[in-house]
Amino acid sequence: MAHQTRQHSLKLSVALLPLLVPSQCNVYDASLLDGRGAAGGRVANGASGTSGSAMTAAGGGGVAGEAEAASGAPSAGFGGLEDVAGAIETGGEGADGGSAGNAAGVGGTSGKGGGGGTAGASGKGGGGGTAGAGGTGGATQTATGCAKLSVPLDDGADKAHFVISLNSPVDLSGATISMRVYVQAGAGGTVFSYVQDSGTYHFLGVPSAQRRLLNSVNGWTTIIWNVGAEPDAAGTGIVKTSIKNIGIELNAQPSSTWSNPTVVYLDSLTVTSPALSFTFDATATVSPTPSTMNAPGQALWLNIGTTDTTATGAALSWQAACP
Repeated sequence: MAHQTRQHSLKLSVALLPLLVPSQCNVYDASLLDGRGAAGGRVANGASGTSGSAMTAAGGGGVAGEAEAASGAPSAGFGGLEDVAGAIETGGEGADGGSAGNAAGVGGTSGKGGGGGTAGASGKGGGGGTAGAGGTGGATQTATGCAKLSVPLDDGADKAHFVISLNSPVDLSGATISMRVYVQAGAGGTVFSYVQDSGTYHFLGVPSAQRRLLNSVNGWTTIIWNVGAEPDAAGTGIVKTSIKNIGIELNAQPSSTWSNPTVVYLDSLTVTSPALSFTFDATATVSPTPSTMNAPGQALWLNIGTTDTTATGAALSWQAACP
């Protein structure tokens, strides 16, 4: 009798086994959950994440369960991380969102377009960022103390020479000359540097084709000439190792119309190798009286010699307030 009871119990256990096995299936198979995952993280395409803690990955947002926009992660329709364009100040993640320019003083780099993504929490839309405070350019340049060169150009043969006569000759065979100028009135003509040696005053200037047109000078501009590399194309026999005069010429060529008078401000003239600097910061740096004789103290002067200045009424002055 006991043996039959054990057999009956065994058969009953076997019969109940199919009913117990299904309860052991893996509940973490996403295909069986109709697109629902745990803790709001990323799941399969088309799934909607359940609510969870906010994510901290790049792109901000972190609102669980919301579909990602085109500017977020590569596959749209994920739950969890919301990589939409413009989360908090950064304009989205890496290559997808533009820089928002939301932080004060940031220049507003446009970045790459946000691809039409919707605005993230507390953020601004993607696309080009706007300039932040402080992103504008610098203040307008000015000069304190300068020489004023005025020449009434009204003929193609007009010119004027403004000269710095050095205390003693210098070697400019490896030098560069720079002058910082401002053209107040200069519809035509050119401005350029030149040098003359001691004793015979042979002339070497910037070639005609390379002279700076006055009407091309905008604002304060530095004009540079490599005198050391300039050949003596005219065959004057100038001696670059013994230069006495450094000059500035205003010439009516190659134009046919001019400003009358043509007005140019000179803020500084500098030389490299040897290092020389003339800044015109004080009245004594300019000799306003036209002359045919060198001005003392290496002051700038107007040479009215017949072969130097042909324009009638040329003038030189110093002023404290410059453009």
